[in-house]
Amino acid sequence: MQALPRPTKLTIKYLWSVTFRLAVFLLVAVLFLWKPEWLDFTAGKHVTVPLVLLWLAVACSMLAQLNPKSGLTAGCMKQYPNRFDPVPDYHPQELGQAVKKQNRGALKVAAVWLLFNLIFGILYWRKTIGVAELVLLCAFYYLSDLICVLFFCPFQTFLMGNQCCVNCRIFAWGSWMMATPMAFIPHWFSWSLVGIGLVVLIVWETRFRRYPERFWCGSNKLLQCAHCQEQLCRYKFPRSPRFRG
Repeated sequence: MQALPRPTKLTIKYLWSVTFRLAVFLLVAVLFLWKPEWLDFTAGKHVTVPLVLLWLAVACSMLAQLNPKSGLTAGCMKQYPNRFDPVPDYHPQELGQAVKKQNRGALKVAAVWLLFNLIFGILYWRKTIGVAELVLLCAFYYLSDLICVLFFCPFQTFLMGNQCCVNCRIFAWGSWMMATPMAFIPHWFSWSLVGIGLVVLIVWETRFRRYPERFWCGSNKLLQCAHCQEQLCRYKFPRSPRFRG
């Protein structure tokens, strides 16, 4: 059996990032079980230190996607011209068909995500769950965002059908998706996160419509497996062909 190549620097960086996010989630989970009132920023008290840390962690992960020099994966940075290496003589008609296919997958994800999270919104409005539960859910989504990148992504597997995260049509959607539970709580703390997530989403979608050639492996060499220097798919299920024994 051929030995696996050493993890790339970017892979190691993302493994540290998912470890950090796991620590953030566990902190919020412990507070939820021990002092759930500390997670309720609508109770008329000052926002607690753990909540400030959660806000900063989520907001910084969103804002990093607006910086073309942030050193994130090409899956996110392909929206910028410095991550575009054009394939000679690619066919615009094939690009158009690829865009239509990607958009159909994105619409499926949006519909499933919004309907699924509407359940939590209804439960909150009916006072079945409270602010603490939605904060815990936000922290879980914050962790799950990188789990989808590194280990398993249900959207890729069941709805999108993209080859890998580098080719993901909705990579930057993670920003507004992790903030979704906060949309149900009318408060500056929650809606500020939602606002940042929507800015990231709008910038991404605008660039996708203006420069679709940057987002398709048939027109951007850097999205092709043969030119990939990141190898974030090494731990991914289903297993990438390059890492099969």
